Amino acid sequence: MNALDNVEARLFMDKQCVQNSKGMIDAGTLGAMGNVQVVVPFQSESYGSSMDPPDPSIPVCTLKNFPYEISHTIQWARDLFDGLYNRRPEQVNSNAETVFAIGLVE
Repeated sequence: MNALDNVEARLFMDKQCVQNSKGMIDAGTLGAMGNVQVVVPFQSESYGSSMDPPDPSIPVCTLKNFPYEISHTIQWARDLFDGLYNRRPEQVNSNAETVFAIGLVE
C-alpha cells in the first residue's frame, strides 16, 4: 500500500511491484478529490499504464505552502495581485453602493 506525494515515486513503486509480481494499492488525494487504485500484476491495469489528463489548475495548498515550480510562483503572484487590485476594490464598491442604497451616507 502506498500514498506517495509525487508521480515519479508512484511510477517507481508500480514498476517494482509489477516486476516482482506484488500487488499494490495506491491511494492519493488532491484537494477534496481522492483516488484509490488496486494493481494486480498481469491481471489489472498498472499505475504506469494510465495517466490522468493534465489538470490546468494548481492546487491551492501547493500555492500557499510549497510553490516548487516557477509556474506556481507566477500563479501565486497573479492571485495576490487579483486580490489586492481587483477583488478588494470590487468589495469596497459593492459595500459603498449598499451603504448609499440604504441611506446611511448621502
